Amino acid sequence: MSSLDVQAELRKLAHTLDVDESALTVLATVPADDLRILRAQIGEAMFRADKHHFTRVAALSKTVPAAVTAKLTEAALPPLLAARTAELLEPARAADMVTRIGDRYLADVSAVMDPARAPEVVAAIPPERVATTGLELARRGEWVAMGAFVSYISPEALRVSIARYDGEQLLRLGFVLDDNSRLETIGGLLTDAQIDDVLAAASAYQLWAELGELVGHLTGTRLTRLTARYAAASALHPAYEAAVASGEFEKAAFARLTA
Repeated sequence: MSSLDVQAELRKLAHTLDVDESALTVLATVPADDLRILRAQIGEAMFRADKHHFTRVAALSKTVPAAVTAKLTEAALPPLLAARTAELLEPARAADMVTRIGDRYLADVSAVMDPARAPEVVAAIPPERVATTGLELARRGEWVAMGAFVSYISPEALRVSIARYDGEQLLRLGFVLDDNSRLETIGGLLTDAQIDDVLAAASAYQLWAELGELVGHLTGTRLTRLTARYAAASALHPAYEAAVASGEFEKAAFARLTA
């Protein structure tokens, strides 16, 4: 499954650099672990380059009531500057500010925020707020940003969020998770109807790489349940077999799905 991991890392690196994924094809032979390190190094360099700007904003925000800070932030700060400022605030204050800003602005900030810099803040966001923001990010196609947050939101926030996604959204999100071990957790949260929708979406939207990533990281009862749902979806079998024959769906993934 390493080729899928490389593809996923290239997609995440393109998001970090704000370029089209096709611009990074020259890196397609680089191991996924090395691409992950490169992405982290680039993110750190970008953070440090502008740190002096948002450090001053963070210091100023500590002297103003949270309600006032939230209104001023939403009215005056670009999302990236707001995100970097939140990453430097004390978790309790940052989480309080999050509850006071609008849904669309929170989605704007989330799309450019690095949750790894403020894990306590992310974990403290109420589950319903996480789910609402997640749906807005999904509507925008901000899959990489969502994939980064999955590692840090609370278990309840993950449960509430996953319940609202359809098969296409689940596949696109699962492909770019920063922590692939979370696929096991997500697999355990899916209803039978969602699994059926995942299988249908792979064929309908040609998301074979995304499905391959999911299949490759599920084990035990999660994988058994997926294979059982596929076995029952006989109408999908011709499309899957054709995808394997054309090379769009990896043989190793199909073998696990039909074992």
